[in-house]
Amino acid sequence: MSSKFFAAAASGLAAFAVASGAFAQAAAPLAKAPAAPAAPAITHGAPIASLCVFSAGAVRGTSATGKALDARLKALQTTAEAPLSAREKALQTKIDAFNAAAKTPAADINAREKQKSDLELEQSALQRDAAHTQMELVATADAAQQTYSVELQPAVISAYQSKQCGVLLERSAVAIFNPAMDITPQIVSALDARGKAASFQALERTKLTPQQAAQLAAQLQR
Repeated sequence: MSSKFFAAAASGLAAFAVASGAFAQAAAPLAKAPAAPAAPAITHGAPIASLCVFSAGAVRGTSATGKALDARLKALQTTAEAPLSAREKALQTKIDAFNAAAKTPAADINAREKQKSDLELEQSALQRDAAHTQMELVATADAAQQTYSVELQPAVISAYQSKQCGVLLERSAVAIFNPAMDITPQIVSALDARGKAASFQALERTKLTPQQAAQLAAQLQR
């Protein structure tokens, strides 16, 4: 029996991610990039009548509604991670003690094998619970995104109609545009006027049965 059988056995639990990407572990900080040269001044032509642009990301990131949603998803992730992290830390302590004891001959080989088996079961249970929690967070983010989209659509239509747009483009698809054609601020105002930020602040984690979690995991692997 290897004395390092359980080395790092509790590590590698599934990272929590929200879709839209949201439940992912923080990346290591990157080296500071050199400052980009100042962009040249641009003289825009006249706004094109009825052609409008907007940024869905900016709406999500600057509206009270979008901020409330993202803050709540982050809080749910933190709450879900805390007990699992505590269990992982406690299990790793047991594993380290087991590995240390395994360096010397066992007085009772059956007792040591039983301890090894118990640690394996505890590890499996932790991994299973972490995977299940991850699926619940994914389901929560998916449901929240659907609700957010329901609220966003009429806000976009309202701003589109009020500005008498004939075409609306996502801002990221346009290289350069006259800022007067950007209706993002109007969409933010229309979205927040719907008063749904409080409902997102009260969002609760979606509960799944083991079967539902397994089905969702299978769908994500396709």
